[in-house]
Amino acid sequence: MKWPFENDTQYSIKKLSYAQLKNNHLKKRLSIFAISLATFLISSVLLLLSGIIVVNQNGGNSITGSYHALIPNITHSQFENLSKDIRVESCGLTSHIESLKFNKDRLNVSFSNKDSLALNGLSISEGKMPTKENEILIEKEFLTSQNINAKIGEQITIPFSDKVTNNKFTITGYLKTSTKGTNRSLYAAMVSEKYFDKLNGWNKLSPAVMLKVNSNNLSSSNDIKNLVLSILKDNNMNQSPSFNEAFIKLSQPSILMILSAIVGLAIIIIASVLVIYCIFYISIINSIKSYGQLRTIGMTSKQIKKLINREGNLLAIIAIPIGLILGVVFSYLLIPKGFKFINLLWISPVVIVLTYITVRISIRKPAKIASTVSPIEASKFESNNQLSYKHNFNKLTPFSLACNQLIRYKKKNLLTLLSISLTGVLLIGFSSILSSIDAREMSLSGFKRGQFVIKINDFELRENPLEKIQVNNPLTEEVYKQLKQISGLKKIEIDKHLPASNNLKSNESDAEIIGFYKEDMPLLEKCNNEKSLPKYYDLSSKDKIVVGRPSDFEEYFGFKAKIGNIVTLKIFDGNTSRNVDFEIAAVLDESKIENNGDKIDMLILPVDSMNRISDANLIYQYVVKVDNNFENLAEKDIEQILLLNPKLGYNSLSSAISQNENFLQSSKLVLISIIILIGCFSIMNLLNTILTGVLVRRKEFALMRSVGMSKSQLFKMVYFETLIVVVSGLVLSVILGGCVGYIVCMILKNSLMSYLNYHFPLMITFIYSLIVIFLSLIISNMSLKHQNELSIIESLR
Repeated sequence: MKWPFENDTQYSIKKLSYAQLKNNHLKKRLSIFAISLATFLISSVLLLLSGIIVVNQNGGNSITGSYHALIPNITHSQFENLSKDIRVESCGLTSHIESLKFNKDRLNVSFSNKDSLALNGLSISEGKMPTKENEILIEKEFLTSQNINAKIGEQITIPFSDKVTNNKFTITGYLKTSTKGTNRSLYAAMVSEKYFDKLNGWNKLSPAVMLKVNSNNLSSSNDIKNLVLSILKDNNMNQSPSFNEAFIKLSQPSILMILSAIVGLAIIIIASVLVIYCIFYISIINSIKSYGQLRTIGMTSKQIKKLINREGNLLAIIAIPIGLILGVVFSYLLIPKGFKFINLLWISPVVIVLTYITVRISIRKPAKIASTVSPIEASKFESNNQLSYKHNFNKLTPFSLACNQLIRYKKKNLLTLLSISLTGVLLIGFSSILSSIDAREMSLSGFKRGQFVIKINDFELRENPLEKIQVNNPLTEEVYKQLKQISGLKKIEIDKHLPASNNLKSNESDAEIIGFYKEDMPLLEKCNNEKSLPKYYDLSSKDKIVVGRPSDFEEYFGFKAKIGNIVTLKIFDGNTSRNVDFEIAAVLDESKIENNGDKIDMLILPVDSMNRISDANLIYQYVVKVDNNFENLAEKDIEQILLLNPKLGYNSLSSAISQNENFLQSSKLVLISIIILIGCFSIMNLLNTILTGVLVRRKEFALMRSVGMSKSQLFKMVYFETLIVVVSGLVLSVILGGCVGYIVCMILKNSLMSYLNYHFPLMITFIYSLIVIFLSLIISNMSLKHQNELSIIESLR
């Protein structure tokens, strides 16, 4: 509030703040740089976080589809109810019509609505959806493979088996999938809803729904699954959903990634506060006499605070848009597929508020110093250090003088060198680990035998004991034959599990015995510390069992496994069960198992023994290996096969790679956050060293110039001082950082991450070195130019 008798000083403060910034070019430039840098980093972290989430969601769409669950055997009324449910974002209806053989190729004909097309990661490359009874949407590649010269609007013959009299269909468009190549054997086509109705599809076929729920407010994959189950329950649906695990995991941002972003923002704000504080502090210390003079002519402490706060506001108004624009451009260039304009609507205000708060916190202490100093104290204030003199008969050069100055200010220069070295060591050390990890190699550790694992879906296994599922095992001979037709197939391995329990009174299994074949004997011998095992025939004919994980065995049975011991287990054979005695033939060293966990578990038994003990279909999963060049083709083929078998699911190498890339993105965000913290401190310390080294030594430089030193020699001396410190720090960074990175990689490779292959991060090291050298020279140049604007007489005052 301003009283009537008070003077209005707002205009005077406004004029003074403009004048201060106009005259103090160094402070203005450095402050704008620091505030822009803070804005750039804050906006980059938030935009990259949102971009990674968008990429993960879209990545799931192209790899596994963008639906959360597949609901089999849907009725028309159930579909209508799901479509009206406000918790459902998208409801894709699909139904298999028939699989037709064309020489070596197979055409899967189905009905899908528009939502199903999108949710399954498919699209129309040309034309439109079929709407009439005799219209069809088909892959152009299929027509090419069959040498059918038919275009959109022309008719082709689809030989359905006794379902309709007219088998001629008009092509309305070309179906686009992510599969490409000439060695394909499985293709897709889609008919209209009217054709589906003509077949009485709701009653005679098995329509399914791809369900995508509104998951924006859900924080975990379990929340999404529970929501799906709740929707089904509320609509009186008893079907067992097949969850799209890969998409669910990718569509939800990981806690690690969110925490990394929060930590990164906190680090950026802290480091920015210190940098901006340093700039204002040095500026005020060097202008303290001017503030004392303002106090002498009647300016109050409150008005001086207002003056400095207004300077900060003016600088923020200039710098924040610059940093925000750079952050947007940087994030777009880094993750163009993850950039969405709508994210700017909430990110921009957050960035502006956070940066403004950062600026106000930074200038609070310097403003207090300027406002509390009295005119008498300000007139006596001197900022230069005392110089010590000694006789030196060596030739004086800019380089020798730079070396002398480094020795004189050794404590400050040592701190700067250590901060640069620490930043470099952390950067190179962490970058060595990240550059040594390849998402594909990382994923291959879990897919050593093949790129795909076709298995009973997790929901079925969670809701029913394994023996009940094996009564009507969905892993049938028909599924096996269809898998034999997929593109680029090399081999299919069959894994068998025998349900069992050590509780002889139990009504259902609580453990599984893993089956192994004769071909697996070398692996078992390796895990037996190269000791020989009984022959496969002896093991299978006498019901001898191998303990693969002794620690799990001891926890499950309550005693240690020993060779020769007899264990009695209740074996579940479909709807029946019986007790069987097994002799322990070997106890393996579980530390040797490594990435063979799917072949070796607590108990393993020859497959021949399993087949003799049980008459049930014991197949637990198919492990499919294809040619690497046809991996995408094979994945789409498998997806189409599984549409007919809703109780089956699959894990793929491609989805594992996507999830590991997500993990690596999060890890890189953690790395960036750590390096930002240390890097900002390093740059701040470098900035502080150079500024104080130039501004505080103003009289010293003036004396040097008064005895004959030229401006060029003075510039060279300061450049040499800066470069000696910076280059020494970078050399230490490369040596120590390289050693740290190599040692850590070797430790991880020998213990947890066998897929690590050490690579020195040459490009990152080069870029970091260029940035540090460039910034140090720019800061030195700006400081010296400001110094040389004063005459020798003015500098000596």
